[in-house]
Amino acid sequence: MKENKLSDKLKKNLLDMNYNKYLYYFNTSVILLFTYVIGILIGFITKQINYRSLNQMMAVAVVSILVVGVIILLLLNFLDHLRKIVIEMKKLKV
Repeated sequence: MKENKLSDKLKKNLLDMNYNKYLYYFNTSVILLFTYVIGILIGFITKQINYRSLNQMMAVAVVSILVVGVIILLLLNFLDHLRKIVIEMKKLKV
């Protein structure tokens, strides 16, 4: 019986490490997203991005869709991993 408890404790520690890893990734992705949005806003406020220029706005739109899309997909992926880890931790007998 002690081997089972040790095994569950070891699994819990490994799951804790994975949870912390994905939580770090999730937080970093959120910070990157906000940094990008703030950078775009600063570009508009300082008039480095001309909202009247169709070429500039198309470039900003394409890059923004790519960057924000990738970050949102990553956020959803990391959130899914976090949920699965919590479910696995609840199954352990610790």
